[in-house]
Amino acid sequence: MRKTIFVVILSGKNYKDSRVLNGMMNKSYADTDLLIINRGPNPLRFDKDFIHTLGFCVNNIDIKESIGDLPLGEVCNNVISKNASYDRFIFCDDDSVLNKEYIKRLDRYHKQGVDLQIPSIRGRVDGRVYYPIINEAVCKAADGFNINTESTVKSLGLGLVIYRSLIEKFSARNMGVFDSQFVLNGCDTGFFSRLDLLKTEKINIAIQVVNSLNYALVQSQGITSKWRALDKLRDSFLSVKISRFRY
Repeated sequence: MRKTIFVVILSGKNYKDSRVLNGMMNKSYADTDLLIINRGPNPLRFDKDFIHTLGFCVNNIDIKESIGDLPLGEVCNNVISKNASYDRFIFCDDDSVLNKEYIKRLDRYHKQGVDLQIPSIRGRVDGRVYYPIINEAVCKAADGFNINTESTVKSLGLGLVIYRSLIEKFSARNMGVFDSQFVLNGCDTGFFSRLDLLKTEKINIAIQVVNSLNYALVQSQGITSKWRALDKLRDSFLSVKISRFRY
């Protein structure tokens, strides 16, 4: 069993308003630890009833208030560096819709040597697949699709599933997984560029497409360019406090 931590970034929402946190209210996450990071703009009032109920569905909950000047990429790197015992890190925003077998599918399709799993990202309104973009074309891939290591990959930062093997490949080059420009729902950000840097050094990165995330892309506003981020997150905040709640 892979020791897994699910990292949910809250942005301007209360706990109970997060689609992701509500989607975790089932026993399929019983072996998963959950880290909730509130990026503001204001500290959250602790919702005892909601967190207590969620605590019955996951193994452990940590909550971090992170409001300030530290870029999101650095915050995510800190999460990785301070949690060395985990084999798998899942980074997600607060508004994506998870399917009920999210964790089971990650496990079902993961193969030895896979460094990164990314989801297909669909518009919540039209159901169309918008990401990932492979070799400059939208890829409509079935679960378990293994991307050719020579291909260029672009996607949003939503639903990145990062395995220890990828962290070690970055560490061997004295690099963090994320750069300071990383944003969850921005396309063509530093994360995928850093993967390309490893490739230039003949380091293969095995990427697999698993799961679909339904996300509120704003097609109704006429934004259709495949290279643009929609609903862009403010990319900086400072970790100032950690409160732990164990069940």
